[in-house]
Amino acid sequence: VNIELQGGAADLKNHSIPFDSQVPRSWGRVSIPSDANPADDEFYFAFEVPAPRKTILVASEPDVETPLKLAASIPPESSIRCETETVTPEQLASVEWEQVSLLLWQAPLPSGPAADLVQAFVARGGQVVFFPPRTPTSDSLFGVTWKQWKVPDSPEAVKSWRSDDDVLARTQSGAALPVGKLEVRQYCQWDGVLTPLASLVGGDPLLGKPTTNQGAVYFWATTPSLKDSNLASSGVVLYAFVQRVLAAGAQVFSKAQQFDARGADLVNTSQGSSEEAVWTLVRGSEEGLSTEYEGMSGVYSREDALRAVNRTSTEDEVAIVPDAKLEKLFSGLDYIKVSDQAGSFRALVEEIWRSFLVVMLGALLLEAVLCLPKPAPIARAQA
Repeated sequence: VNIELQGGAADLKNHSIPFDSQVPRSWGRVSIPSDANPADDEFYFAFEVPAPRKTILVASEPDVETPLKLAASIPPESSIRCETETVTPEQLASVEWEQVSLLLWQAPLPSGPAADLVQAFVARGGQVVFFPPRTPTSDSLFGVTWKQWKVPDSPEAVKSWRSDDDVLARTQSGAALPVGKLEVRQYCQWDGVLTPLASLVGGDPLLGKPTTNQGAVYFWATTPSLKDSNLASSGVVLYAFVQRVLAAGAQVFSKAQQFDARGADLVNTSQGSSEEAVWTLVRGSEEGLSTEYEGMSGVYSREDALRAVNRTSTEDEVAIVPDAKLEKLFSGLDYIKVSDQAGSFRALVEEIWRSFLVVMLGALLLEAVLCLPKPAPIARAQA
């Protein structure tokens, strides 16, 4: 399919490409004509028939369970199946964790064997979201302990949130999630070291994320209950958040995955004694060594798994260095900074004056030559 670019961008939506439905997974390539930068002319992707996204829900309050179950059960696309199972903390041992993508927890933090199951789930790449219990306990998990509830005089709004990364990032179209429209009527404070992803006007964190080696864990300071916030009545932020963490958890089970170059876990063991299968090149440059596959764009296969490797998106971003950082980098050195902006004719004017300067210098030289005095005639003696 040929796409016409208008203003350097184009959108192609709802374009169907038929493929054999008996093939569980496959790969594809998007390319553009060669230009000044051949490194970004191709993009590889791998895909498969998506497996059901299963959520385990533990909630001690019905008015919290209902909106969470709805947010996890409604798929964003018709081709995706979402399943939600509600259990009690005592039933965690009977859960088939190998099929679970997300754990939503609104109850006192688990302890003992239940905490071990949750930690093992996160260690293999699972996603866990904790909402505060109505009666906090002294139990701690992932370095976090629930403290006391706080009821402000009036509902607090969200002052700031991470819109460039993680679960509250902007949509693919660039639109921001309506996090600023959330109203928190009461919230529970916590004790622990978490990266704040959203903070209230009063300064207290609303959403935090502790550091984990695998998977991800999130702590909300409030619940979707109407007496706590409008997370459920507004719905957009809660739904987008749940579906994003659910998709991240389901990605662990996928056998057709995307990786950034040098960030892929492609392991070639053809020269070692490991029993793991060897990754083989399906499509891409054949000039590189097999030991360097993780740094080369292309499609690779191993047994029944596919991996698509591409250059990182940051390589195509033009970073702007702030003036303060620029002065710090070149501190003690003599340098010239030229500032300009789009639509300015300054550069054009500079080019014109440069030409005039050259012409003027040439004219002055010509005038100097013409003004030289004529040599005096030499008198010849007569014999």
